[in-house]
Amino acid sequence: YCILLYTRFVMEAVVSTQSTGMLIVSIWFREDLTPTEFMVNSLVQSSEVTTLRVKWSGIVVCNVLFYISMLSFTVMETLNTPIIQAELGLSQSAAVKYSSIFLTCTSVFSFMTFAIATPLGKKFGERKMMGIAFSLSAMAYILFYPFGPGYIPKVQYTPLSNVTVNTTVEVAGCNWQNKWCYNQHKLNIAQFLVANSILLFSYPLGVVLLLSRTSKILGPHPQGTVMGILTAVGSLSRAVGPAIFTSLFQTYGPPVIAAVMMTLCILAAGILFMGKDCMHTFDRRMQILNAEIFT
Repeated sequence: YCILLYTRFVMEAVVSTQSTGMLIVSIWFREDLTPTEFMVNSLVQSSEVTTLRVKWSGIVVCNVLFYISMLSFTVMETLNTPIIQAELGLSQSAAVKYSSIFLTCTSVFSFMTFAIATPLGKKFGERKMMGIAFSLSAMAYILFYPFGPGYIPKVQYTPLSNVTVNTTVEVAGCNWQNKWCYNQHKLNIAQFLVANSILLFSYPLGVVLLLSRTSKILGPHPQGTVMGILTAVGSLSRAVGPAIFTSLFQTYGPPVIAAVMMTLCILAAGILFMGKDCMHTFDRRMQILNAEIFT
């Protein structure tokens, strides 16, 4: 109860802080235009391109997708240690140790993905690669579902009456207060490693391409405020995500986490497919406008 109450108050504080920051950025921050940007904006406003204002529907879609993309990594990053502790029957210190080693090793793989994301977007198309990224994330969370074989190793419960003041007892395995620990199947370690590896490839791929597409949707228009709001949305997901999904993990365990995140990633892929018209870049919209004018 204390953990849930603490999570509740932390989440309220984080939401209010992030919301205030986003409000300040959107109201008080203004763009300082360089002479070149001023000339470009003047041309945009004084020619036949007056219809090519900022595509706000595309910006909103990018913000939603960016939130889901950041959330997919945040949930994995937050729950890695408790999942390893519960599924392998390890102590908390051992689970932190193995989780840190695994994340350190796979971070090299993630860094390489950041480097190749832009070339992949140019060769195969940014929207197509973003769809692949969210599809891979959904696949990864399907693999997070515990199929067995066997059940979670039972926790070694130590009654408080047997613990003296000078004795330190580190309980191993799943937290005995979580009812799901006694009836859920075990998550195969190979399945867990594959799911994490897929996420550490799809997350940077989606994030890089979403930042690139947002910038291209804005085109010659000032970008500072919009990109700042996009970054704030990502920070919001990294702040709120752990509070919500830690509570879900304590109450329902890995299956509900896997189901919720898989649904969100599939929803993101569907938004990409259905909202392709609103995610056209500024240059593409210019081509369409010129084709309509000269035909």
